[in-house]
Amino acid sequence: MKKRCKKCGVPLEGFLYKLIALRIFGVKPSEKDPGLCNKCEGKKT
Repeated sequence: MKKRCKKCGVPLEGFLYKLIALRIFGVKPSEKDPGLCNKCEGKKT
């Protein structure tokens, strides 16, 4: 199973991550919590 963000479900590894999430939307794993993306780490619940 591929690694995904715990809150929004965006892929954090694999083909879709490299092609869409990282390049187009700038989503990457959070530095504080690797289970979340950088967009969700600042959001409150």
